[in-house]
Order: sequence, then C-alpha cells, then structure tokens
Amino acid sequence: MSEMFETKVISVSDNLTQIVNDINAAQWDKANDITEYHESALRQYLQRADTVFVTCYDNTATEAVLLGIASGRVEIKPYDATQWLYIDEVDVCVNQRRKGAGREIMESLCRIAVERDCELVWLGTEPYNTAANALYKSLDPDEVEPFTGYCYELD
Repeated sequence: MSEMFETKVISVSDNLTQIVNDINAAQWDKANDITEYHESALRQYLQRADTVFVTCYDNTATEAVLLGIASGRVEIKPYDATQWLYIDEVDVCVNQRRKGAGREIMESLCRIAVERDCELVWLGTEPYNTAANALYKSLDPDEVEPFTGYCYELD
C-alpha cells in the first residue's frame, strides 16, 4: 500500500453523502460508464453482505481528492463452494490517471479477496480499453481469457 493513497472499503457506516458528492463531482469519461450516484442506491448496494465498494483518495492533498472507485461481489461456485471475487468496475477519474491509483485499487481488491477467503479474482474489460488492459496485464495474471460478453436490457 502506498503512502500516497488512502484506499478504503466503504460500508453503510461511512459518510455516504460525502462519498456520493465526491463521485458526482469527479471527472469521468465515457470509458468509466458512470452515471449519477445516489446515496440511497449506494446504501442499498452496501447492505448486501457479498458486495465490495472501494474508494481511493490522494493522501497527500490538503483537501480530499477522489482518485477512483471500484465495486465487486464475493461469489461462490455452485459445484464446489469455492469463493471468488468478481470485480464489476474499476474506475479512475479522468484527471487522476497515470498516478498509480488503478494499481492501488486492484492491489486493495486482491487483499480484500484474500481476507474474505477467495481463491481467485476475476474481471473483464473491453479489448479497446488499452489503459485498463495494460494495468491488468502488469499485475501478472495467471490467465488472460478471450471471451464475448452479451448484455440484455429488460423492459
């Protein structure tokens, strides 16, 4: 863990109003795919026992500066009860990239996975997301899987 960063697992007892305000005030781009956050939705998300939500702030700034966020879930394989961490999103603010926050967030998520007795961590990203792919490959994954994803929006 770097002294430059304050990476924290967020729970319902944290100041969710401030966290949501920080997220909504941060600079995001299309690659982040972030819409406006709402405190009630974040609270509902955090009330589930299997979820993980992490914030990363600049620890050297005089005021709190959000660098990035991440979310995921601890899952269990139905055939052998193996626990694993599915990382849903890792987002670094546009104006805070290339400072190491993405790496710090990923390393934090891996520590959380170990603490929660997970045997593996899984995440995916789009092939055209060059920065994300470079970060994830630099973390020395055991496997890089080609896959095709599908999304169904339900009415």
